[in-house]
Amino acid sequence: MLEVELDIFSGMPNPRWVLSPQEERELTERVEADVSQLSEVTSPDELLGLGYRGFIVRSVKSDDGPWDTWRAASSARIGAEFRVGVRTATGEADSVAPWLLAAPAVRMGIDDELLAVAGMGPSILPAEREEQYPPSPDSFDDSPDAERGVLWHRPCPSTLYADNAHIFNLAGTVEKNNCYCFASNHVANIRYALPGRRGGKPAASPTVDNIRGGLYADGWADNCQPNTLVIAAHVWPGWDYHFYRLVSPGPNWLWYHKTGGTPVVYLDGAGYPIRRVVTSGGSVIWRHPQNCVKAAPDPSVPVYTEFVGWFYQRNATALVA
Repeated sequence: MLEVELDIFSGMPNPRWVLSPQEERELTERVEADVSQLSEVTSPDELLGLGYRGFIVRSVKSDDGPWDTWRAASSARIGAEFRVGVRTATGEADSVAPWLLAAPAVRMGIDDELLAVAGMGPSILPAEREEQYPPSPDSFDDSPDAERGVLWHRPCPSTLYADNAHIFNLAGTVEKNNCYCFASNHVANIRYALPGRRGGKPAASPTVDNIRGGLYADGWADNCQPNTLVIAAHVWPGWDYHFYRLVSPGPNWLWYHKTGGTPVVYLDGAGYPIRRVVTSGGSVIWRHPQNCVKAAPDPSVPVYTEFVGWFYQRNATALVA
């Protein structure tokens, strides 16, 4: 028996469903025709960003169905779960991910907005790119004092910087901790940690007001605190939320973020490090959570469009639930 997960959210639970026997048979035939389209659920060779990241397929019950029958006889070494949709099948007719979007996902009533975002293609982060000035006159300013939204570094002289991405990227940990766990520096092994749950006011839905209220309940503040982590939050209105954590002081002010159960990264959706940088020509460019590119491959994809704010915690580890 196979379960399919549409990997599209960072903080909230992804849509999941079990394939019917007929759908399991068709998926098996497509995989048998081209095993190369499968990849590991988390792979250092595939850095995934915000938005659609393909499907995770997992065996949830052993039976005599088409999948287990083929897998037992096949020489292909396929684990209990794998990802499809990031690697391209050799033949379009054998591709698993487009078929899942066109048939089983529609059968399960997956919302048209999610299907439209998935239809733009997987959010694969490009290789790190060098900043060129000006990349976007509407988003950047060559004067740090004039940069819109950068209020987090100047009034907080006692900021804590926890650059420990390697801990959250360990096998057995990376898939169990979401963006809120990482931002809070808490290896809680809670895949869908929710702002406000620990504080008794869980965010009922991912809106700016609900996420902000949940953060307050969990002990975060929106003004500088002594000895504090600094995080930033966004929402995909009505669907999801995402967090970033400041991990280094000036002059670079580098931010990391973790998308759902995927590894921690320091790049935005366009491949730029989320930091302050001085270009080879001497121009100063700030790229920070409020103005970085949220989703690849198309920054116009309507996800995470509302900025919740900057938040500060008194402790090196802010517990989540």
